[in-house]
Amino acid sequence: MGEIEQKPTPASRLGAPENSGISTLERGQKPPPTPSGKLMTVKIQMLDDTQEAFEVPQRAPGKVLFDAVCNHLNLVEGDYFGLEFPDHRKIVVWLDLLKPIVKQIRRPKHVVVKFVVKFFPPDHTQLQEELTRYLFALQVKQDLAQGRLTCNDTSAALLISHIVQSEIGDFDEALDREHLAKNKYVPQQDALEDRIMEFHHSHVGQTPAES
Repeated sequence: MGEIEQKPTPASRLGAPENSGISTLERGQKPPPTPSGKLMTVKIQMLDDTQEAFEVPQRAPGKVLFDAVCNHLNLVEGDYFGLEFPDHRKIVVWLDLLKPIVKQIRRPKHVVVKFVVKFFPPDHTQLQEELTRYLFALQVKQDLAQGRLTCNDTSAALLISHIVQSEIGDFDEALDREHLAKNKYVPQQDALEDRIMEFHHSHVGQTPAES
């Protein structure tokens, strides 16, 4: 079990310590024992749009695959995340951590499983790890770009300004315009550009984690 190819991960880029991901089972639940036997390769799309391949026993429960992804990322706060994939009806569903993977992903060669945020905490101060905040930011960035996060223009501009602060640092008009020209966070971004920069100017001194 593990990655077929070793690559730098978001965790390693942030200098996160190595650890094993925490269990995402409810208290008192136990997964079935991990069986040995024939392996299957599952492609996982990460929140930074990279893909990693994991080999797991076919009859292993979903938790084995999820834990492998968390371990790969050195992710401690795994409870906020999950794995989703299109089933045989083309409906996107969550991977059940207790059921055998092979009974859920029938044709793994033709399926890409996505590692995504399952829910956001009501209070961001509950988060303990910078890596978790980084992954949340990637999810928000994706949701904005794909129109899945519905908000008014002011809220969208504020969210984008925090992303820009985390990516390029303090406000600089020339750098801001260049960055926004190269990175489209929402479909109608041009109309929001001045408002984004106005908000970004107010974030001077914020670290990426604070943003």
